[in-house]
Amino acid sequence: MPRSRLTRLVLATTATIATALVSSAPVMADASNWKVGYYTPSSVGTLSFAQAKPGGGVASFNFTDQSNTALLVTTHGAYKGSTLGDLTGKTITATFDISGATGDFTYFGQGTPSNPCGTPASTRLFFQTDNGGGFAYTHYWWSNPQAVVLANGAYELTVTVEPAQWSDWNGQGGLVEPAGFADAASNVKTIGFSFGGGCFFENGVGTTDGSGTFTLDSFSVS
Repeated sequence: MPRSRLTRLVLATTATIATALVSSAPVMADASNWKVGYYTPSSVGTLSFAQAKPGGGVASFNFTDQSNTALLVTTHGAYKGSTLGDLTGKTITATFDISGATGDFTYFGQGTPSNPCGTPASTRLFFQTDNGGGFAYTHYWWSNPQAVVLANGAYELTVTVEPAQWSDWNGQGGLVEPAGFADAASNVKTIGFSFGGGCFFENGVGTTDGSGTFTLDSFSVS
């Protein structure tokens, strides 16, 4: 089954995001440059973005008791020359902590016929290129299979921006869509994490009691 966003995620990401950048320095600790994307119950398929909170490292946010947290991303111009732009062949390394979760992690569509896969709530790296010319599946890429199942603990994700390690909105790997992957990787406009579970990578997560904090400690491209 395709490993992509649920159909409720339309083009909302594009409306909120825009900037370009490149290179190898760690991202500076400024939470104002990072946004958390939430699905809004009043408008199916729409993401609203809130500023991430200061954390022990770069940024943080609290999970909610709804399965609506979908993204932690940056598009900020302050990262020009460090994190966005042409990332072809570069390696993304992120360290983060999950703490204080006392309820179970859940994901949107859990246990429903429309989302029968048993993959638990998890997070993985995500990037997006310019969507200004119109929507395309190959504008959106998720690290695959590299991901972390959501639970209290300290974690590191390291993924190289090469076709074999990513899949697109339609669940196709970069080796299947080499031209689309190359185009997106050469002009990354948005980067960060997505949150999902079951058959999908960005369908939104939460905890049953609204507990738990995600803290991004470091994020670098080299």
